[in-house]
Amino acid sequence: MLETQTPPAERNKTDETLPRGADSVGRDAVALILQQAGKSADEIAALATLDAADKSAESQFSGGAPTITSLFGTVKAREFDAGKFAPSPEVGRVMGESLQFLLERKKTNQLLDHQRMLFRDDVLFGLSRIGFFGLAIPREYGGSGARLGDLGPLLRALTFIHPDLAVMFEVHNFLGPVTPILDFGTKEQKEYYLPKMASGELLGSFALTEPGVGADPSRLSMTARLEGDQYLVNGVKWPITNVIYGGVCILVVKLEGHNLKPGRDSGMLIFEVPKQDNAQFRMVRNDLTAFDYLWNARFRLMDCPVPAKNLLGPPSKGLAQAFSSLAKGRGGIGVNSAAKTFKLLAQIILDPEVQAANNNELSENASGSHQSNAGEPSGGGWTSFRATFGKPIGCSPRIQTWVGRATCHGLAGRVLGDLCFRLAANGVRDETQGMIAKVYATKGLLQAAINAYQIQGGRSVHTDERRKYTRADAQGTGSLAQMPAHPIENYIGENMHEFTIATVYEGPNPVLADVGAPNAMTRDIRSKFLEPIGVAELEQKFGLIPKAKFGWFILKSVLGSFNPWVGDLQGIENQFEDKKQLIRRALRRNRKLGRQILMIIARYQKSFMDQSFLLGDEGGVFDKLCHSLASLVFALSLDRSHDKKNDPYLHVAFALDLEAEIKMKGQDHSPKLQRKWAEVGRQMMDRDSQLHRDLIADIVVSDIPLDPRFVDRYI
Repeated sequence: MLETQTPPAERNKTDETLPRGADSVGRDAVALILQQAGKSADEIAALATLDAADKSAESQFSGGAPTITSLFGTVKAREFDAGKFAPSPEVGRVMGESLQFLLERKKTNQLLDHQRMLFRDDVLFGLSRIGFFGLAIPREYGGSGARLGDLGPLLRALTFIHPDLAVMFEVHNFLGPVTPILDFGTKEQKEYYLPKMASGELLGSFALTEPGVGADPSRLSMTARLEGDQYLVNGVKWPITNVIYGGVCILVVKLEGHNLKPGRDSGMLIFEVPKQDNAQFRMVRNDLTAFDYLWNARFRLMDCPVPAKNLLGPPSKGLAQAFSSLAKGRGGIGVNSAAKTFKLLAQIILDPEVQAANNNELSENASGSHQSNAGEPSGGGWTSFRATFGKPIGCSPRIQTWVGRATCHGLAGRVLGDLCFRLAANGVRDETQGMIAKVYATKGLLQAAINAYQIQGGRSVHTDERRKYTRADAQGTGSLAQMPAHPIENYIGENMHEFTIATVYEGPNPVLADVGAPNAMTRDIRSKFLEPIGVAELEQKFGLIPKAKFGWFILKSVLGSFNPWVGDLQGIENQFEDKKQLIRRALRRNRKLGRQILMIIARYQKSFMDQSFLLGDEGGVFDKLCHSLASLVFALSLDRSHDKKNDPYLHVAFALDLEAEIKMKGQDHSPKLQRKWAEVGRQMMDRDSQLHRDLIADIVVSDIPLDPRFVDRYI
């Protein structure tokens, strides 16, 4: 929103003067108020640019964000219902055939090309023939027309087969060209590119990040200079996932030649990646420890020509369009992180020897390994047979608590991700909800990974020999012949980077929680109330009318937050008393958080956005809101009247609700919550329980590092 750095005293002498009267709340208002709050010119430029992009992105969607409405008004609870998985027959067929094909390839070790560190070409060709890459593309362009709400279960399944498959699918569809072209492309762009992406001829990627430009995309340095009927593009993008030679990439750039003002000069270009390096293009693959079977690269463009017709959307809207795509992608991160959480739990609870024996692959060495005494874990894996002080470690209240907490957070994270897909599919941009799904699920995954690492102990640091020798052999070293007869595997320790990277991509968690979310939660209040007040003060007026309007808004919101019957439950299916109480408590918490936001604004006024420790993560409003909404969306997913004593999912719902209540008090846990988590954890480690059967029983796990039951294999 900053168009000039002219000092306030001189601004009245220019054509860029601040308008008077009712029109004074213009696009410069935020910049001027930030300046009065003591922000530097660079800070104002960055914040104002992002704010303008956010507002523009919101204008491309219909309906208000239910999360924001729940903070300051009466919301329909059904707006938070993630809905049910109900794909069309065509979509269901493509999904089913794709998963069957991938599972068969994984079983026969024909999924990965260890030499090139990519998925095998014939795997990608096979998926292309099935229609995998066109799932999210409308049928008129050669796809299957899947709705976003159809894709959550597919992403979970892909994560279980190989997490890089899910990332490839997400980047291609949500961040990569499919979503931006569908949302902003011309008829010609859609007709040319979408069929090629549906057939798998073009694999898509999305290039926003640059060296030193990650969390603050307002400082983009890649430029696209319009000359005649083409742009000459210069700059570096780094690191970019899925960007392959001969693919198609969405570039977010600074436009030159359109007479756009600084901060409003972003654009989006469809870039057909050359099939090899040339004088205008250089690309180097990054050697990553996460996404290591995907092509992730850094590339430089040097006066690289891109046809002017490849401008995607109008000039000046590049960042806004990028933000709208990111909002959809964050739901996928929530879904994937939840799936990885359950895979981690399976790794410490299930017995790979029993799984192998059931497939007639090993001897009876494992027979009876899952047997246990009453009340002890019976999953057969590490938590069952690893004993400490005379009992399986799964009997430890601490480990039961860890397993139960991971289960609760995984279930809630999964539903939060599905909800993001449903909202986006219905044309609703709830930016805060997307951040909540991403931050909540990835924090839960990271905590689960740390706890699983601790449960497995020193074995978590051993090299995964199967991976080591297999990859080395693919490079022509002949190492496979040297691999031990019983190679040591290490799923947890070798994949810690996979569990931690989720907290970073598509916006680092601290940035989303401390900057993005407070900005999203307060944007409407700023534009409706604070900007008019700030402009009036800058004009040396008292601003009685805008202050009275803001005061009335605060009064209504505060009084409304005390309403015990807050929230509209109409349209909620399968209502029963416990479910209704859980929903209403969550909605009341949200109104209390809205009240807290208003009190923070009133106390800190122009500097309230600096109060990240109050508005953001680690006990701030956003942190509390994450847990409140996790409780709400999971309660809405309860699908029938439950037996409070025996139903495990109701136990999970009550645990999430209690955690949210405790968070509201500024605490992290309590003995009562620990006991609830422990009860859920015990059920997860019981192979006869519903939670165990539903969530982890069918997950294939790798061998336990240096499995102590088979010492002779290793010595």
